[in-house]
Amino acid sequence: MKIEKGAKIFITGAASGIGRSVAIAMSALGCRLFLTDINGKGLEETVAMISKRSGEVCRFQALDVSSYEEVKAFADEIHKNSGPMDIVMNVAGIALFALIEDMTHNHWQKVIAINLWGPIHIIECFVPEMIRAKKGQIVNVASVAGLMGPPWHAAYSASKAGLVGMSEVLRLDLRQHNIGVTVVCPGGVDTPLKNTVEILGVDNRGEYVKELKQRFAKHAISPDKVAEQIIAAIRKNKFMVITSGDVKFAYLCKHYFPPLYNLILNHISRLMNAGRYPKGKN
Repeated sequence: MKIEKGAKIFITGAASGIGRSVAIAMSALGCRLFLTDINGKGLEETVAMISKRSGEVCRFQALDVSSYEEVKAFADEIHKNSGPMDIVMNVAGIALFALIEDMTHNHWQKVIAINLWGPIHIIECFVPEMIRAKKGQIVNVASVAGLMGPPWHAAYSASKAGLVGMSEVLRLDLRQHNIGVTVVCPGGVDTPLKNTVEILGVDNRGEYVKELKQRFAKHAISPDKVAEQIIAAIRKNKFMVITSGDVKFAYLCKHYFPPLYNLILNHISRLMNAGRYPKGKN
């Protein structure tokens, strides 16, 4: 899809990380932006950064994507005043790492409500207008956890795998309306999510978690790099974007060399379990 100057772009999760980076990158291309995030202060900071660069934010509002009513009200207002979007990006999400025995029903509910129901709400409220316009692109930011099954990721993987599966279906269903679909599956990305991720069953301020975050940082890429990859994928109408080499390697191992894939995941499992169980019990 050609990203033309003046194109209308809707982005969730725009207060930080990938959402902020892709919003700034799109504004530099002359796009008109419609932004949201649950973090109102961070969203205002993003808008200020774009305005400082002479970008155009047509409308922004802090809201919870897990609330259909909030999403619909914002979508209705946008469509009434600005018409259908050219590109819709589902970037907002939360992370939770835990073993089954440490999770409550509320943990499952919260992760799936934001990571899966959130994009569903956006698609419900924005795609019908795009269908009527017979053009557009949807970008869903999932995760490597939507392609593989990393230890301690049960709820997170469930939500992201659902988003990958839905994207695959939409790619086929929306083709007849000239609407493309891109699903982005990042590995480690250096965003504020690394500081807010909830890890259950361990001391989140202890040395174990600090070591995990240090290991993560060694492999993390910048959100600006992911934004570049997203824009390139939109232009080529590329379906799947895997953002880093280590993730691509693991994904290929899963399909073509399962024994090595199992060794990798078992190693990760041992690292994760080390902080949850006494030595020799995991």
